[in-house]
Amino acid sequence: MSDMTPEQMAAFLAQPLVAVFVTLRANGAPHAIPIWYEYSDGGFTVFTSSTFQRVKNLQRDSRAAITISTHDEPYMYVSAEGPVAITAEGVEETGLSIARRYMGDNAEQFLKDVHDEHSVLLRLTPERILTWVDD
Repeated sequence: MSDMTPEQMAAFLAQPLVAVFVTLRANGAPHAIPIWYEYSDGGFTVFTSSTFQRVKNLQRDSRAAITISTHDEPYMYVSAEGPVAITAEGVEETGLSIARRYMGDNAEQFLKDVHDEHSVLLRLTPERILTWVDD
């Protein structure tokens, strides 16, 4: 049991695993949801709608966490905490890139079905990253 090397972490995060994204409700309680993500340039990006609770939470308090883990051996995880920036810049291109990770050839149709004027990107810049690999 040990921390991942940078190479292990990059390879792990390149897999299309579902993440758990956590924001804080107004009363301080965690709001955790499964979500698709993309890891690039040292940060995590999520495609979502500005009408969702997670975005409302982040507009009030930009702190969040994301955890990606395996459910079978060898057990591994990456967990990151940090502030989140909300932007609509590049939403179609990045949304399609994220959808391709999980949907493959069906990504364009998926994005066509879900993308609208409320689509935004959430960019978590890690201030703390924890990793673990069962070696």
